Amino acid sequence: MPKPLFGRRSLLLASIAVAALAVSALVGLATAAPAPKPPQNTKLPAVTGTAQVGQTLTAQEGNWSGTNPIAYAYQWLRCDAQGANCVAITGATAKTYVVAAADLGKRLRVRVTARNAAGTAVATSGATAAVTATAPPGAAIPVESVNLPERLVISQVTFSPNRIASLTQRTNVRVRVTTTRGILVRGAVVFLRSTPIVTTTPPAQPTGADGTTTFSVVPESDLRFFFRRGYNLQFFVRATKPGDTPLAGVSTNRLVQVPLAP
Repeated sequence: MPKPLFGRRSLLLASIAVAALAVSALVGLATAAPAPKPPQNTKLPAVTGTAQVGQTLTAQEGNWSGTNPIAYAYQWLRCDAQGANCVAITGATAKTYVVAAADLGKRLRVRVTARNAAGTAVATSGATAAVTATAPPGAAIPVESVNLPERLVISQVTFSPNRIASLTQRTNVRVRVTTTRGILVRGAVVFLRSTPIVTTTPPAQPTGADGTTTFSVVPESDLRFFFRRGYNLQFFVRATKPGDTPLAGVSTNRLVQVPLAP
């Protein structure tokens, strides 16, 4: 006996209703996706390199939150000697910038614009040190102009006499400090100490206009325990930029030796 038409119609309507609910749920899931977030700066941009005419500075865009991908644009700024009253440098829109003669005595900043599908945001770096002139060949530059990624280098340590021959001998130790580019540096604070401590330890002192400084050390009584031919006495040497911590910034360390010759 055939089933009533009414029952078939009810079943069809029920199926359509279930399908409609499923489609509605899918649409709801699609519309529930989070909206893209515009860029927001969480760490200011920075400038690395030496603020000196002819040197190349590099912009670090800092840290940004927001929906990826985020694109960055750069604008270099020339400011007064206090780092204020900044104006955009025409054509300086790359990640790097070669310091120009017009920047001498000024401070530089970089303005970073971050952009994604949701919007745009801008952040500006701190100011560099005042731009200095290119050092003539053989001239020492001030340690204040040495900034990361450049570092100090203890490029030479000489002993005079060139060996310790007695327990009363005075020895002069000349230390030369340069940059990683081989340029002499004046004003770098140098510390020197024998290891173990068996000579006097002179106070730290800065390098002069020729990039060097000289210490005078004499043996202490404990040197007699190590004073043997064929042995060497080791010295620890450190060069720092005033204001930097000894283990950070542009600081550098070196170990050197002088022969013992009783």
